[in-house]
Amino acid sequence: MPDASASAADSAAPAQPRAQLTRERIVTAALALVDREGLSALSMRRLGAELGVDPMAIYYYVPNKDALLDAIVEAVMAEIDLGIDDPTQPAEERIMCAAKAYRDVMLAHANALPIVLSRGPRTPTSMRPVELLIGILRDAGLSPTQAMAGMNAIAATVRGTVGMLIDDDDNPPTPEELEALAAEYPVEEFPHLREAAACGPDFIGVDFEFGIRALARGLVESVAREG
Repeated sequence: MPDASASAADSAAPAQPRAQLTRERIVTAALALVDREGLSALSMRRLGAELGVDPMAIYYYVPNKDALLDAIVEAVMAEIDLGIDDPTQPAEERIMCAAKAYRDVMLAHANALPIVLSRGPRTPTSMRPVELLIGILRDAGLSPTQAMAGMNAIAATVRGTVGMLIDDDDNPPTPEELEALAAEYPVEEFPHLREAAACGPDFIGVDFEFGIRALARGLVESVAREG
């Protein structure tokens, strides 16, 4: 027979307290929601439901949705591993490592790419990877202006390649589809395009490293030429 006193004690036991609401918890939940369902799913009402709180409680920690989007960008950028940089390596290799670290994080948060593109990093935390890459370029001998321009070019290449990889993962073209597409262009006018298409979709996979290395080498060699 069940112990009545134990049952009474169990019913009288206080409920477990809900996890305390914090800015970090809000941002983590928002990024997870975007990762899982896309940017269109993000709203204060939906976020409140995810957290199990009244949506109005979120505004105590995040004043508006713009601030939430900036916080998501910060959370994404904060995942970039800054410890991968090895100052003893050649500049080209340092740039390559930094670009790969950025690419890997952006691929892990592919649904957040539109936020990063539209808003960009703005907070000290989110600007640390930017500072790292500018520092690598300065170490390579570029002037402050050149380093900033080089950083922008490299970051744009990374983001563009990530966008291509995301699209290709959803619906990668087959060699037959590429061949059929290329066949629409007269070979007399587009011999090089037809030649590249004949190689199949493999060129998509080499875009990233080829592009970043070409940029890195060009930036470093331009300093040597000017010097």
